[in-house]
Amino acid sequence: MSLYRTALLGVARWGPLERFARRRGLRLGAHRFVAGESLDDGLATARRLADEGTYPILDVLGEFVARPEDAGAMADRIHAALRGLHGVPAPRAASVKPTQVGLGLDPDLGLAHLRALAVTAGEASVQLALDMEDHPHVDATLDALETLHDEGHHHVSTVLQSYLRRTPDDVERLLARDPVPTLRLVKGAYREPASVAYPRKADVDAAYARLLDRLLEGGGVVHVATHDEALIAHARARRDALGLPAERMTIQLLYGVKRGLQRRLVAEGERVGIYLPFGADWYGYFTRRLAERPANLAFVLRGLLG
Repeated sequence: MSLYRTALLGVARWGPLERFARRRGLRLGAHRFVAGESLDDGLATARRLADEGTYPILDVLGEFVARPEDAGAMADRIHAALRGLHGVPAPRAASVKPTQVGLGLDPDLGLAHLRALAVTAGEASVQLALDMEDHPHVDATLDALETLHDEGHHHVSTVLQSYLRRTPDDVERLLARDPVPTLRLVKGAYREPASVAYPRKADVDAAYARLLDRLLEGGGVVHVATHDEALIAHARARRDALGLPAERMTIQLLYGVKRGLQRRLVAEGERVGIYLPFGADWYGYFTRRLAERPANLAFVLRGLLG
């Protein structure tokens, strides 16, 4: 599977293939995993998800901008998405990658954009998550979260990654805050050196279970973001054993992935959030979904064959 992932991501970066894919647009099969290219597409899908009993976590695709003006333009698009979400039934959530708005260029620039987005999110009654990226950006993201919380933006949350060796210390740092921030726990998807991340899946999974237990004990809201059904079962059992109220935990899944599981969890009374990406910069996200499992290539073949 690692060889498949490496090969597919390498081929996906080949210029002629990327240009062909972008010309075909979402017809290629990306519509399975991406709500569309426009904000209207994203909001229409968000309303449908709400009608189905889940809640949307809207994400404007894009990351690692190269110029301050690009960061500003991306921030404008995210402001528009947050305001648009106000018309979607509650609960409402959105996710932003800090490098989208300049954190990788200049921490002060990134923080200024994140602060403004936090204000807009608060006005629209939207929970705003600062997504976590590769390990060089972890400290700056956590610093931004703590600054925003100190300023009263308690509706802002962040993400922790179980494959990073440092994450247990980050958990304790955040659990020591009052109030404890809402935290999403993921396994982690960036290619990282073994010196900072566990290379073995078994170690990542074991770390996820340990971190999840600690977060559930720690007092804040926990978003269990995984499609690993064994870990989802572990989370539900641990929550019930601790006697925690339903609002202390949600399960978050990707749009278009394991839709049967999504429906089953809703039917069983779980609070389910769906990470809902949209935007013109869909190609990189789409290829990462293809790289996760060979079966996803079927959607590309259907797109090619009509």
